[in-house]
Amino acid sequence: MKLKDKVAIITGSSRGIGRATAILFSQEGAKVVINYVKEKKKADEVEKIIGKKNCLVVQADVATEDGVKKLVGETMKRFGRIDILVNNAGVIGERGWKTGIEAWRKTLDVNLTSAWLMTKEVTPIIEKQGSGSIVNLASTVGLLGVAPILAYSCAKGGLVSMTKAFAKELAPTIRVNAVAPSNVMTDMTKSAGPDLIEFFRQETPLKRIAAPEELAKAILFLASDDASYVTGHTLVVDGGYSLK
Repeated sequence: MKLKDKVAIITGSSRGIGRATAILFSQEGAKVVINYVKEKKKADEVEKIIGKKNCLVVQADVATEDGVKKLVGETMKRFGRIDILVNNAGVIGERGWKTGIEAWRKTLDVNLTSAWLMTKEVTPIIEKQGSGSIVNLASTVGLLGVAPILAYSCAKGGLVSMTKAFAKELAPTIRVNAVAPSNVMTDMTKSAGPDLIEFFRQETPLKRIAAPEELAKAILFLASDDASYVTGHTLVVDGGYSLK
């Protein structure tokens, strides 16, 4: 098992990539903290799959300092340590350059500020333990810049830069990396409708949309000792989408 006896917090893990990652981490021996904001029923479903003995469900808004402190505090109370942090929480938000200021702030807070807050909160704990790993969920839109989702693109681009900065600052104790997917068959993608999904499929050299489990495997690689000499890297997992 790649994560035997490790404790991992995965933000936004009641569905999608976070859900798949939580389940895979558990299968690899980790104790997993499932985080959600509103989707309690979905979080409970993940808990049922993993088993209460090996996971903790925490409702917390990680875009806020109070939510972050609650999540980390309950994790420490239950498991007494934190070895892995996956900053997965995200939202696309309003589209285009006409986004209102409140929607802009929310998009940046959920996608970018949350990762900063979580990393700040867990760093002293991991440093005291001696080693650990952080994986951020970026996106190819943060590398390419996509006009129709401007705020989201900016947030994910900032997350790529933050990954590099934290990798430099927290080395050699903590490795910090990111995964950058393109289109993944999550609820968010499904809501785009069949026409747009087919467009994404045709624009991808591998001619299909990724399954959440495929991203989970990439996250597992970066979180585990298999990537023991990797830090500050953004691993693109996009079926070739960004090659165009």
